[in-house]
Amino acid sequence: MHIGTLSFPADQQQKLARILELSKHQRYELVEFDAHTPPDLLLLFGADAMTDPELESLPEAYRSRMVQVSKLPPEDKGLGHIRYPLISSRVIRTLDDMTSENEELTPEELEAATSTDNRFSKYENVVASTISPTTESGGYRVLVVDDNSSMQQALRLELEKLPATIELVYADSGEQALEQIVNDQFDFIFLDVLMPGIDGFETCTRMREIPRLKKTPIIMLTSKTSPLDEVKGIMAGCSTYLTKPIDHEEFQKVITRVSGWVDEFKQD
Repeated sequence: MHIGTLSFPADQQQKLARILELSKHQRYELVEFDAHTPPDLLLLFGADAMTDPELESLPEAYRSRMVQVSKLPPEDKGLGHIRYPLISSRVIRTLDDMTSENEELTPEELEAATSTDNRFSKYENVVASTISPTTESGGYRVLVVDDNSSMQQALRLELEKLPATIELVYADSGEQALEQIVNDQFDFIFLDVLMPGIDGFETCTRMREIPRLKKTPIIMLTSKTSPLDEVKGIMAGCSTYLTKPIDHEEFQKVITRVSGWVDEFKQD
C-alpha cells in the first residue's frame, strides 16, 4: 500500500517513515508523490497543503483518499484526518480504516465517499453527553494503573464528569495491575508509563498476551510523547496516549472515542 505525502517538514517526514515501518502487517510503503500516478493514500501536512498546484490535476473522486494532518479537523468533510502531533497508534489506525474502505470502492462509490467521514473519525466529533453506558451496572468499569495519588484523583474527577456511571479500580504498579485483571473485567485501562517495578510498556505487552484483553482500550499516560515512547507504546499494544498533566478538552475527546470503541467491540 503506497502512502504519498505533500508539504511535510523533513522531521515529520522522517517520523512518519518510522511509524509506517511499525505497521503490524508492514503493509505501508512511503513513496514520493506523483500526480500522474497518485499513491493509494495521500497525506497532506496542514490546511495550506490543500492549495498546492500539484493537486489540481487529481480527479475529484481521489479526495476520499486524501488525509489532512493538522491539529484541527479539516473544513472539507470529505477528507480523512490525522490529528497533529503524530502518534503512532493514531496514524496506523486511521490508515487501516481508510485503506479498508477504499480498497473495495468502485469509481462511483469513490465519488460518493467524498461526502462521508472514515470509520475512525466518526468518534472525533461526538460530544461527551452522547456516551452510552454498556455494562450491566449501567456504566463502565475502569482500571487506573498509576502510583501517583494526585494523578489518580485527576482521572477520577474527569471521569466523574461523564454522564455514564464509572466504577474505578486502582493499581499502584504493573505487577498489581496484572494480578487485578486475572479475575476482573474492565472496559478500558489507564496505564502510566513510569512506575516502580515493571514499566507501563512491559505491563501493556503482558496485558495484550491475554486473549480477552486483545480489544480492551489501553490509554497510556506519559509526561511527554517522545518518538521513542510512541514507538514503544504501539509495539506494546497501547490504543492511544494522554499527556500529563491532564488537559480537560483533550481528555474528553479521548474518552469519548474510547467509549465508542468499547460500544462497538461489545456489539461485535
